[in-house]
Order: sequence, then C-alpha cells, then structure tokens
Amino acid sequence: MNMTLQQLIECYRTDPDSNFPGLKYQTRIKHGRLLDRLTREYGRDQLRYIRFRTMMEWYGGWVDGGKIATGRSLLDRLRELFRFGATVLEDRECTRLFEVLSDLQLESPASRSVQMTLEQAIAIRTTAHEHFGWGSIALAQAFQYELLLG
Repeated sequence: MNMTLQQLIECYRTDPDSNFPGLKYQTRIKHGRLLDRLTREYGRDQLRYIRFRTMMEWYGGWVDGGKIATGRSLLDRLRELFRFGATVLEDRECTRLFEVLSDLQLESPASRSVQMTLEQAIAIRTTAHEHFGWGSIALAQAFQYELLLG
C-alpha cells in the first residue's frame, strides 16, 4: 500500500481497533493537536520515502529553540502511529518505521532549576481566591509551596 502520513493519521483516528477513540478526552485533544501538526507539516509524505534521517531532520526542526519536550511528543505520536500501522493495518512500511523508532533514545528536557518564591506563591493564591473564586486552587498552591512539591 502506498500510504501517506496523512492517510495513516486518518486511519488511526477513525479505525475502531485504534486506541485513539478510547483515550481520555483531554489526552485525545492533546494528541489530536500533535497529529494535526504532523499532518500540516509532513502529511503528504509517503511512508515508503521516510527514513531514519528524515525523522531526525524533522526532530531537529521541532526541538529548535530548546523545545525538547515538543520534539519528544511528536516522535512519540509517530511511534504510536507506526505501531498502529504495523499491528492493526499490517503495513510493511509502518513495521519498518516502527522498528527504526523503537530503539531510539532521545534526550530529556532539562529539569527546572528555578524555585518559586514565597511572593509568587502568595500572588497565585490571592489571584485564585479573590479574582476567580477558586478556593481549592489557592489551597492546593499553599500545600504545594509549603510542602516543597514540584
């Protein structure tokens, strides 16, 4: 089958055997946005012409400017797409591409090194409580700051 990335994405979104329809709502929205981006940027590319170097070039563009988490998320979506294509659709190109990505190890985004100040925590609590009426958010922020939670 001469499938494009866009066709694979559409199959993934609509196939009853795909895990996409069963995702929690917020997860489906987040993943849907990433799939939309993949469709916009590379949807016309035929799977048979995508190589490891192609995906690394894409990844390089995605992480440009330090957006490592975005690049990882997009590559994770590609892995999931190719896994679906390999297992459910039994597509040879998806199997090849999934195998290429399955052993790929990527850098993790750097941990945050700046801690919230007491003034920032108070400002968040005040705004949540007084401006929005979100007492639970104010309380959660107080716990988070006082218990040194991330």
